[in-house]
Amino acid sequence: MSQKESVSQMISRELLNMIETGQFRPGSKLPTEKELTAHFSVSRAPIREALSMLRAAGVINSRQGGGSYVEETTSSTFIHRIQVKRDDVENIKYLFEMRKILEPEAAYLAALRRTPKCLDQMKNILKRMEEESIEKGTTAIHSDIEFHSSIIKATQNPIMIQTLESLSTLYEKALNITLRPNEQLKRKRKAVYDEHQSILLAIDAEEPELAKLQCQIHLRNAEKKLSLFLQDYTV
Repeated sequence: MSQKESVSQMISRELLNMIETGQFRPGSKLPTEKELTAHFSVSRAPIREALSMLRAAGVINSRQGGGSYVEETTSSTFIHRIQVKRDDVENIKYLFEMRKILEPEAAYLAALRRTPKCLDQMKNILKRMEEESIEKGTTAIHSDIEFHSSIIKATQNPIMIQTLESLSTLYEKALNITLRPNEQLKRKRKAVYDEHQSILLAIDAEEPELAKLQCQIHLRNAEKKLSLFLQDYTV
């Protein structure tokens, strides 16, 4: 991990703790970037990355006119330390390293190789995800897993397919962490759905580079949530 990344995570953890302890209450405005740089004695780059991590996790939001605000729905039951076994933490981090290598390329290949049957399957799964996440207000974890699996299957690559199947349990653990904060935030659930839809639209349009890019964006946002919520764990 680079020095910049470690500083960003430290700042995000400190800000999260300040929110949890009531120093910044739901709906309140956070200090400006300039004020935060002075408080933490750092440049603006790690401050912006730390705020980005908090936004991705649904802890804060940006409003018209500028500034970052604590989510109105933030509460002690929403922002909490995820208790994960030490081995799981390491494995989930390694999983994301692998996902960033495998899945964007899988989306690229899926845009070139998907059959009408594969495309129909992806659309049906995404429709179910929309119903579960947007309409019913759940995290739609299993639909999420199925969607990513359908992309891998669309590559027609048996090695990729077998690799994903062997990691299904770890996938579910990681999604439980990254999607859990969205349960109380319809806007965040919609954002996750939109990311999946963007991947599908690129695959449907047979645009491999765009499909790859949209997948990278989706994984980058998911990883920011992990960086924030995998900070405290027990053995």
